[in-house]
Amino acid sequence: MLEGKKIMVVEDEALLALDLAMTMEDLGAAVVGPCYRLGAALDLVRKMKVDGAILDVDLNGETVFPLARYLDEQGVPFVFHTGRADPASLLEAFSRARICTKPSTPERLAACLAEALADADRRSDNQNYAPAYAQDGSSESSQQA
Repeated sequence: MLEGKKIMVVEDEALLALDLAMTMEDLGAAVVGPCYRLGAALDLVRKMKVDGAILDVDLNGETVFPLARYLDEQGVPFVFHTGRADPASLLEAFSRARICTKPSTPERLAACLAEALADADRRSDNQNYAPAYAQDGSSESSQQA
């Protein structure tokens, strides 16, 4: 599922960040981070390429949106992992993002990220591919109403 992928973990809750990192590693991913602050995450992602990312929206009072914009511009798929933000506004600003609401198991978050990576691969193969997303990150029909 995530074998051989470089996955960035950005989460300000240390125990959750470590749990997510260990789960990603157990699934064969190389973890970049975890990063607990926006500035550190931006610095790191500008120095090394990542294949995907898990982003907590609120990093100790600071939003992760500058990093999300950077990743989006680079074509890097990511999952917002949040319990606070409005999912509709997140998808309006970041239409290709996945959202996995808290609380969620690390395994469910990994599945959402794997789906985001698969969607990115399909987009690169087919420029007309346009998925629609449910709030939890699961795909709906590829045709939008």
